[in-house]
Amino acid sequence: MNRVRYAVLCLAAWLLAGSSWALVRYDEGRRVIKGVQLLQDAGDPNVYYYVPQFPRLSTRADGSFEILCLKYVDPAGNASGGLFHALVEFSLPADMLADLERELRKQVPAARLVGPVPLLQAAEDGENGVGSFRVISGVLADKEKGGFAQSVVTSGRAPLLPGSKAVVAAVLTQQGATLLWNSLSAPTSDVSIAIHAAFEAAVQNYNARVTADVSTVYKHFSQIGNSQKSYTRRQMRNVVDELQRTGDLKVEVMDRSAALGIKATEMEGILQVVTSKLTETMFDHTTGWSADPARETAVEDGQIQGRQDRGWLGRLFGGGVLGSLLHGPSDSKYYTDDQYVLKNRQDIRHNVFSLVLSKNSTVRVPVDTAGNLGGLYGALGDDTRYFRVVSLADPAFESRPVSFLVDGEYVDSFQDTVNFVSVNLRKTYPGQPAFTRSLRFSQADMKAGKTMQDVAMPRLGLTAADWTQYEYQVRWSLRDGPTVSVPPQDDRWVRSSDPTVSLLPPFERRVIEIDADRQLFAASGVATAVVEFATMLAGKPKLASRATLRATDAAPTTKLSLYHDRGTPVAVRVSWYSPAGKTEGRLQPLDSDLLYLTPPRADSPGGGR
Repeated sequence: MNRVRYAVLCLAAWLLAGSSWALVRYDEGRRVIKGVQLLQDAGDPNVYYYVPQFPRLSTRADGSFEILCLKYVDPAGNASGGLFHALVEFSLPADMLADLERELRKQVPAARLVGPVPLLQAAEDGENGVGSFRVISGVLADKEKGGFAQSVVTSGRAPLLPGSKAVVAAVLTQQGATLLWNSLSAPTSDVSIAIHAAFEAAVQNYNARVTADVSTVYKHFSQIGNSQKSYTRRQMRNVVDELQRTGDLKVEVMDRSAALGIKATEMEGILQVVTSKLTETMFDHTTGWSADPARETAVEDGQIQGRQDRGWLGRLFGGGVLGSLLHGPSDSKYYTDDQYVLKNRQDIRHNVFSLVLSKNSTVRVPVDTAGNLGGLYGALGDDTRYFRVVSLADPAFESRPVSFLVDGEYVDSFQDTVNFVSVNLRKTYPGQPAFTRSLRFSQADMKAGKTMQDVAMPRLGLTAADWTQYEYQVRWSLRDGPTVSVPPQDDRWVRSSDPTVSLLPPFERRVIEIDADRQLFAASGVATAVVEFATMLAGKPKLASRATLRATDAAPTTKLSLYHDRGTPVAVRVSWYSPAGKTEGRLQPLDSDLLYLTPPRADSPGGGR
């Protein structure tokens, strides 16, 4: 169930990476659980990705490891060495993923672990071109570099996608096989796998925060005591005014633009304008936030109510000398009028301002890690699936060379008759796939002298005496003609156990020599003789060759080769050319490989041979 769950998680991560490249957060949401780094998705705070710790040996569906360490020994001392082959993946085991998700949900209840963070191949750097996937080993290095390997092959790219794997394979010398075997027995071996990759993360490259907090407090307290007795008045006024102004302006800037190579001048310009205007608004006490409230008057006109008013006569004669004469001095007694007025006013103003300017970007975060293939022999040494010592004397490793040779008599046929010849070889084994090979001989091979090719036919443990038997088919491609098969049926094979097979075409070769007396040419007035040969090739009639003989030729004879189906005749026709015209001979069977030409007599209409 854990493996099924892990496969589903990997598939989901792969689909997510294929539809829209996942982006994780760099500044926040990062967690480390059981040594594994978990990164929060940039768009969903409940989605997390994990960063694999180090490369591991790949496992099959049944849980077995994909590694083979082999020693081979030839009892005769002719050969010995070893073979190392391993598949590597960059992921976490299914049971570990389940534990990580449980621990993550203890911290974030709604969290989901969707798979590995999408990784990118790292670019090459350094003089030697350090790639994204490297095998670091003293044993698994070519002999030219001081190692003990005859050849080392790696897949080149790191296994960064879910389900992907990298391959390490090496053929070792005798010393290298022994050293590697002993190295894998130790807790830390000589073989380490290094991964150099990267992932993209969202990062806040510029962040500016402006905050302002301004309070204006206005307090006014008035107390009046008024007593009027015996025509005396005491007024007491106590005015307490207090103005308290407090202001706090903070500007905080976090700028990564220089380190990330990003221009942030636009953000800085906006921040400067906002800060300038905000400062002006805060500290202008006439029109800004800290403007003074309207002041209170301690005692205002008509504030003391209910005082006894003078009568009509008093108001008429209240002033001047007459008033004094009628009413006496200004402190004249009248009924007591005691009043008490208390004022208490408080005006509080509070202004808060907050502004955040931010600009986000993405950065490429490197991932550099390595894993060591140590302690494998201690854990898996008794399992022959992983560690084996074999003898090359075992019949399973014995092979037999089989040679295919183009018959020398037919090498010239590639010049004008044969395009190429191909050979299919097959050997079947009980309970195992058949061994097959294909060979091809072309005109270029014949010109280069490559008329023979070998096939190493493995024995694969067969113990019967007939293990040397095999089957083959031959295909001859004829120029301007069909392809002739041996055997003719496509589903038939030729069975043989011979170590060498001579490739004979399905046609015969006849070498024809043509001779003529040139003096007779002159005596008969013949200037030229043309000899034409017709054959049957691949079941079809064909003008096989033509030879031209002239009276002025220095050589008395001419040789040529004819190819025709086996058992079929060859026909010949001679045409004579003279100043009087053309005399064409009859088409006759060629019954001899020597053809002697005699010019026709003047009274012979059919010509002569």
